[in-house]
Amino acid sequence: MLAMMSGTAAAQTVNESVTFDEKIHDFGTISETGGKVKHRFTFTNTGRDTVALTSARAGCSCVHAEVSKRPVYPGKKGYVDVTFDPNFRPGHFSKEIVVFSNAQKKFNRIWVKGDVTPGKHPIHELYNYDYGHGLFMNYRRMVMLPVAPGHPQSMKLKFGNDGTSTINLTFRVDNPSNDFSVQFPTIHLLKAGDEGEANVSVRAITSFTGTHSVKVTPIVNGEALTPLEIVVSGKE
Repeated sequence: MLAMMSGTAAAQTVNESVTFDEKIHDFGTISETGGKVKHRFTFTNTGRDTVALTSARAGCSCVHAEVSKRPVYPGKKGYVDVTFDPNFRPGHFSKEIVVFSNAQKKFNRIWVKGDVTPGKHPIHELYNYDYGHGLFMNYRRMVMLPVAPGHPQSMKLKFGNDGTSTINLTFRVDNPSNDFSVQFPTIHLLKAGDEGEANVSVRAITSFTGTHSVKVTPIVNGEALTPLEIVVSGKE
């Protein structure tokens, strides 16, 4: 439980003096690429003693919460600001926030929920590695599981064109191995903003042990770019 993140369960109880105007806020339908959304939860100190909020925590990095810093005297109001980031989180969400008070000894719970419609992300947000000339890919180094004759391995290499014009993408194996072969589909034509994928297949030619690597160079419109490394292990 989030309430146990600080201190022990026995040391934490619900703060009955904190009465929220609402415990659940529904953001409704929002866009994945529309940016962060924010809501302020307000509460009243309905008890006899001063309430001092300590922190507010959620179990997801997509939620950030800030509490009012000043002590809240009896009959006065305080707040918790909750921000939700929908980026790369399409679909329904329901997130709990635990609000700690009085030196982490007490807590309350609030929630945000809603539905995120998928949005179109730019290529450079989808794939981490910039190879130049508009080409982005999801790997700089691909590590294959141990291979043996008759037991090929494969991985998906995904890529996209972040440029403004069509690119012709091919791959060249620079230092072929005598122990295994690496196979790529040959040609990919990608218009600006297009994505694609290649099934990278490794087949053992002979039985071998240890770890070996080959360099595979992506070529865009005839120009060689930074090589991709394929690391392959043999069966022990």
